[in-house]
Amino acid sequence: MNNNFVYNKNCPICKSDKIINKKKIKSKHIEINLIFNLKHCKNCGHKFLSSFPKENYLESLYKSDSKFVFGHEESEELEKEKFINKGFFEIDSLKSHWIFKFIDINKKKEYLEIGPGLCKLYKAFYEKKWKCEGFDLQPFIKAPGIVNNLNEIKNETKDIAVALDVIEHTIDPNQFLKNINNKLKKDGKIFLSFPNADSLKSKFLNEKWDMVVPLAHLNFFSKKSIRISLERSNFEIIYIKNYSLANLRRYFKNLIKLPFKLVRDLIKFNFKNFLLRLKETIITLIDIIDGDQMIVVAKKIN
Repeated sequence: MNNNFVYNKNCPICKSDKIINKKKIKSKHIEINLIFNLKHCKNCGHKFLSSFPKENYLESLYKSDSKFVFGHEESEELEKEKFINKGFFEIDSLKSHWIFKFIDINKKKEYLEIGPGLCKLYKAFYEKKWKCEGFDLQPFIKAPGIVNNLNEIKNETKDIAVALDVIEHTIDPNQFLKNINNKLKKDGKIFLSFPNADSLKSKFLNEKWDMVVPLAHLNFFSKKSIRISLERSNFEIIYIKNYSLANLRRYFKNLIKLPFKLVRDLIKFNFKNFLLRLKETIITLIDIIDGDQMIVVAKKIN
């Protein structure tokens, strides 16, 4: 299994050799039988795994829907089963999304999505009569215009490209962005989202951050490292912002109940549970204050 991996000596973004080795991470999959380090680039703030899978091996994992790269959580499996059973034309499209703040979806243009997943955003543009194309390695993703080879999509044809929660999965993010740049027209825009390595939650938890999931996530971007990667791929950032996935309503509802639960833990001498509740509450609050996700809009420059 280890022959399928390559050790990273330099930062995959800025290529610096000024690297700090964080604590070791062991994959939850015993079959991988490989210990990773979470590395931190002192030059650009990028974080990444000490070893990356070879390209052919990683591609085979995605094509086979491997547990090494997909969580296979019950809710995700149900959504996937629904998509397979219903098909693209029967699924619901997204009616609201942060991307719509930057685009007039009623003006028909050309749309590219990398990793459309269950195609809910993709379908929103399709329903508005945009010319839609997409790229995904998972064989069950079947929709008009979706291919499993990016080379099948013509260069310099797209007005916008979307890659949400994708770039952190790639071996070579700089090349990934260059490939997307090639598909865009002059002044075309790219929309990205990914885990935020600058976040307080990331810095507080380090290798225990829930976004650090070998082999699903390989790269963790700071604002500086995503800027470097985009600039080296001929993009200019026009919008960047961090955000939180935390459910505010649920958090404050639980916060009201917290004192009673803590008292109950103390009465029962359950100090482990007491500390765990406090820790989870503090971590969620940190996430709300300084979100551990990031969104970016960038424009192609010529």
